[in-house]
Amino acid sequence: MAHKIGDISKIDIAWQGIFRVIMALLGVYFVYLLKDVLILVALGLVISILLNPAIDFFEKKGMQRPFATLIIYIGAALIIAGFFFLTIPPIVIELTSFSKNHSEYFNTFAPYFNSYLYSGFDFSILGASFREGFLKLTSELWTIGTAIFNVLFSLITIFTLAFFFSMEEKEIIGFIKLLSPKKLEENVVKSWEKGRITVAQWFGSRILVSAILALMTFIGCLILDIRFAVSLSLLAGFLNIIPVVGPIISAVLICLVAAMNSWTVAVLALIMVFITQQIESNIFTPLTTNKMVGLPNFLILTSILVGGKLVGIVGMVLAIPVAGIAYETIRNYILSKKAKIN
Repeated sequence: MAHKIGDISKIDIAWQGIFRVIMALLGVYFVYLLKDVLILVALGLVISILLNPAIDFFEKKGMQRPFATLIIYIGAALIIAGFFFLTIPPIVIELTSFSKNHSEYFNTFAPYFNSYLYSGFDFSILGASFREGFLKLTSELWTIGTAIFNVLFSLITIFTLAFFFSMEEKEIIGFIKLLSPKKLEENVVKSWEKGRITVAQWFGSRILVSAILALMTFIGCLILDIRFAVSLSLLAGFLNIIPVVGPIISAVLICLVAAMNSWTVAVLALIMVFITQQIESNIFTPLTTNKMVGLPNFLILTSILVGGKLVGIVGMVLAIPVAGIAYETIRNYILSKKAKIN
């Protein structure tokens, strides 16, 4: 009889395990079906987290949270609109100029490339390929217009979600408590709050420093009369978010474009890039980050790759705070547990 009871209990446990596996698989499949919607929700949550410190500041000064949220989001929207208004026209002009004169630019490097690296390469083939690709791109105006409309719609959706997330911050905390075990509820909420603040400060400081670097690069390109100053400076600022690899890529591109003028200008451009990088890393970065804990480089690079695969360029940027919040939350939770044990 005892054997039969034991066998029944084993069967029950086995069926419970199978049921949990099935439910887990159904959950994964459900997430996969809604991945596009969940990505928009996640990006909205990230933006709200990045803007919440400014909202919290005004709320502490006595302003009602809905009004403070409205002011911050209107201000952010105006800054973004102003940024695109100032940068898009010169970028279009620079890209148009490059498309018209790309053969001349490629031919500038042909003698050096054939003399020192590989003599059998025909730069005319590269120029023809670029021209063909550019003409194909411009001919698909309907596709480009549709893509731009989809991007704008996604951005509006993300900012709308972010706005309501910022308005209802207490509800998010309540949801975190709901998902957390009762014994760990307090630690999880504290870890989330600390991680959220740390990552928001870190990411905000990186955006500020990258903007300063882009401005310094733009001024340097103007002084040296380097072509495509706006595009190169914005690219340098964007790539500066990526540790180690980003600044190297931007430096190579700037020096290559500068070499179209002369090799003397290319050397001066390299010196300019080195000086701006030193000013950024030794002056502005310490001033803005202060005593904040930096995020590991491997985490930044991995999050950029994953975000780029899922959402594209926007995902590459916003994936950093997502991974950072998860990292800081787990890190703070583990540190608090160790502190209690000791």
